[in-house]
Amino acid sequence: MFLIYYILLAFSLIGYGFAASRILNLKFENFGFYGLLGISFLTFFSYISSLFFVHDYFFNTTILYVGLALFILIIKFEKKLRKNFYELIIIFLFLIIFIYVKKNHDDFGYYHFPYTYLLTQIEHPLGLGQLNNGFRNHSSLFFLSSLFYLPGISINLLHLAPVYFLGFSNIILLNYIRDKNSFDNFKFANFFALLVFSFVNIFFYRLAEHGTDRSGMIIVFLLILLLTNIQHQRYEKMSYDKIYFSCILSTLLISLKTYYIIYIPLILYFLIDIFRFNILKILKTKTFLYCFLFFFTTILYNFINSGCLIYPAAFTCFDNIYWTINKDIIEKVNIWYELWAKSGASPNFVVDNRIDYIKNFNWLHNWIDNYFFNKVSDFLLGLFFLIIIFFIFFKKNKKEKNKTNYFKLKILLLIIFVYLIEWFLKHPALRYGGYHLIAILCFIPFCIWFDRLKINFIEFNKKTIVIILMVTLVFLTRNFIRINKETKMYGDNSFINYSYNYDDKFYNRYLYIIKENQSSYKKIKKLGFSFLITMK
Repeated sequence: MFLIYYILLAFSLIGYGFAASRILNLKFENFGFYGLLGISFLTFFSYISSLFFVHDYFFNTTILYVGLALFILIIKFEKKLRKNFYELIIIFLFLIIFIYVKKNHDDFGYYHFPYTYLLTQIEHPLGLGQLNNGFRNHSSLFFLSSLFYLPGISINLLHLAPVYFLGFSNIILLNYIRDKNSFDNFKFANFFALLVFSFVNIFFYRLAEHGTDRSGMIIVFLLILLLTNIQHQRYEKMSYDKIYFSCILSTLLISLKTYYIIYIPLILYFLIDIFRFNILKILKTKTFLYCFLFFFTTILYNFINSGCLIYPAAFTCFDNIYWTINKDIIEKVNIWYELWAKSGASPNFVVDNRIDYIKNFNWLHNWIDNYFFNKVSDFLLGLFFLIIIFFIFFKKNKKEKNKTNYFKLKILLLIIFVYLIEWFLKHPALRYGGYHLIAILCFIPFCIWFDRLKINFIEFNKKTIVIILMVTLVFLTRNFIRINKETKMYGDNSFINYSYNYDDKFYNRYLYIIKENQSSYKKIKKLGFSFLITMK
C-alpha cells in the first residue's frame, strides 16, 4: 500500500500541475515542470482549504482521485508527454530507496510531524505559535504533507513530500542535460544541470536530512539554471512559459521557509534584465495574480500563527493582536537562532553570555573548532572531489574561441557572494544556506570554463551517461548502507515492515490542548476559523 500510494501521489501531483498550467496558459515539455507546478498548486489549495476543512481520509482521498483523473487525461491527449512516461517511472523507482527511513529529521517529532498531523484532525486554528516555537515558523511542506494522510497507510506518508521535490527536479535537470539546442547555444546550462544533478543526489541523498531546508535549496539551483539559460538566449526565442514558471517556483520557495524571502532581489535582477525593465509585462498575467495570492497566504499563515508578517522579524509584528508573540520572546528567539548557527548552543551545551558570544567575531574560534571541523571541511572536501572528477572527465578537450559575454554571470557571482557573506556573518550553518551558496559559487566559474571547451554533443552525451550512472550508483549504495545501519539499530527491516520511528509526546500534547478548547472555538466556527483561547 505504501509504494502504491507513493506512485499514485506522483501521478496526482502531475495531474494538478497540468490543470494549473491550463488555467495559467502555460505549456511545458516534461513531467518535471508539471510535477513542481502541481506541488505549488496543491500547496496553495491546502493553505486555503485547511482554514475550513479537516484534511481527513475522505477529503484527501477525493483530492488524490481527482489528480489521478487529470493525469489520465494527460496520458490520453498529450502524445509528447506520453513519451516521457517511462522516464518518470524509472526515476521514482530509483527513489524508492530514498523514502525508506526509520529515523526522520531531528525536528520531525518536535514540530514537523505535529503540525502536519494537527491539520488532519482539526481546521487550522489561530495562534498556533503559542504552543510551540516551531509552529511559528510554518512551512508549506506541512500543508502539502497533510494531504498525504490516506486510508490504509495513516501517518506513514507524512514525511514523503521532499521525494517529490527531488524526483521532479531530477526530471528537469536530466532534460536540460540532454538538450541539444541549449548545448549548441549555451553549453553552460547543460553542464550546470549535470553538476547540480550530481550534487543533490550525492550530498542530499538522505531523506531524514531534508527537513524543510533542502527542498528549498534544490529550488534555488533550478532557478539559477532556468534564469541563466533564459537570460543568455536570444530574446526573440525566449520561453516566457519558463519565466513565469520561475516566478511560481520563487513563490513556492518563500513558502517553504520565510527566510528565503531574501532571494527576492536575486529574482528581480534576472526579471529586470530579461524584460529590459518592462517588468509590467509580468504584472498583467494570470501567473502574477497566482503568485501574489500564494505569497499573500504564506504571509497570512505567519500572521495567523505568530501575529507577525515575517517571524521572527519583530518590526513586522502587531502588538494589539492577542495571540502575538511577545517581542522579548522574539528577541530571545533571534538570539537563539544565531547562537545555534554559530555553535554557541547544542542539545547538551549553551554558552553563558549569549549576546556577547554572537557579537563581532567572538564566536569564530569556537565555530571553527566545533562546526567547521568536521562539518564544513568534510562538505568542502566532498565538493572539491566532485569538481575534480568532472575536470578529469573533460580536461582533454581543448578551449575554443568563444564570443559569449560572461559579464552577466560575473554579476550573478557577485550577488551570490554577497549572500554568502550575509550567511557567514548571521547564520553560518550549512542547512541555512551554506550548501547551495558555496556550491553555486564553485559551479559557475567551472561551468564558464566548460562552456569554452571544444566538445561535440555526442561526446558530451557519452561522458554524461557515465557520470549519471556513477551518481546513481553512489546514491543507491549510500542509501543501502544507511538502511542497513538503521535495520541493525532499530532491529526492524524497513523493506519488510515499513514504519518510521517518531515520538508521539509532542503531537498528543498539542492535540489534547486543542481538543480541550473545542467548546470555545466551536462557538465562533461560523466565521470559518478555529480559535485557540487557552494558549499558555
